[in-house]
Amino acid sequence: MGEHGRHKTLIEIQFLRAIAVLMVVIAHIHQANDRFYSDAVLGQASLFGFAGVDVFFVLSGFIIHHLYKDHAGFDLRYFLNRLNRIFPLYWIFTGFAVLGYVTMGGSLTRSADELDILASLTLIPTGDLPVLQVGWTLTHELYFYLAYGLALLLPQPARVSAGMGWALASLGYILVPHGIASPWLDLVFSPFNFLFLSGVLLATLYPRIRRLRWPALLILASGLALGLTWIHIHGLAGLVAAPLRVVMLAPFAMGLVATLLAWTPALPKPLAQVGDWSYAIYLSHILVIGVLARLMPGLTGDGLAGAVLLYLAGLMACLALGGLVHAGVERPLLDRGKALIRHLAPSR
Repeated sequence: MGEHGRHKTLIEIQFLRAIAVLMVVIAHIHQANDRFYSDAVLGQASLFGFAGVDVFFVLSGFIIHHLYKDHAGFDLRYFLNRLNRIFPLYWIFTGFAVLGYVTMGGSLTRSADELDILASLTLIPTGDLPVLQVGWTLTHELYFYLAYGLALLLPQPARVSAGMGWALASLGYILVPHGIASPWLDLVFSPFNFLFLSGVLLATLYPRIRRLRWPALLILASGLALGLTWIHIHGLAGLVAAPLRVVMLAPFAMGLVATLLAWTPALPKPLAQVGDWSYAIYLSHILVIGVLARLMPGLTGDGLAGAVLLYLAGLMACLALGGLVHAGVERPLLDRGKALIRHLAPSR
């Protein structure tokens, strides 16, 4: 979370971003290990790393409500800042992903002619993964930003009712058989809405969150046990159905965010730096791992030693590239975008 008006950066948010992105990186390295090597370093419980995505969704709800809960009315700058945060760097890595499909299509799960470039660039829901596959999460992020921005048009007391109505409508869409096949409705009433709303709830409780230290820790411990057990038994199949995924992983995601906010642990400062790089790492890591997993077995062998080296090289390469991209590309793009936004939408 960056500077916004009188708000300061909360270092716990940076710690959480770092933990979340490292979890996702480990999960994707495990998948590459399983696909390209004969020996596995970790068991399928390492796929629990994909719960880092759920942590990101809770964080988004927390950050946006923490920053904007006192705002009211239509705020063009809010919408432009959200677009500036998501799209420029995403478009760059989508371009690299398209290049990858053109040059390595034979070894990928889709061919270049199957790609919907326009849908990928706009992140509109189609029911298929975008070219840069991690972009599916950004579609949910953008929808939440839109929903929250529209909620700012409502009087303060009505926003709670609107949030509860959205949650109930989502629950009804999930639980009541309807036979409707619509990517748009699947997005509007997604189970992931509950993760964003739980983040909003944590932001509401934040002034008193230190009183909830032990309940937060209990939720984290039980959520960790539940999520790890679920993934250990079901593997990737346990993440396919979004409603079940949210039920099984939301306690961990919400518990982790609440625990770090309530306990404010003194974690190593370099971890906060990784949090600064988290978006760059998130967008680039699947490309980095994909390249390494195809090149390294020929150099190191596809046995256990080579797989361990994949983990080490993958982590180091993802962190190094993320740091370089953040400093050399992401930050300058964000600053230029903010300058343009200040020109287009002066402060009210």
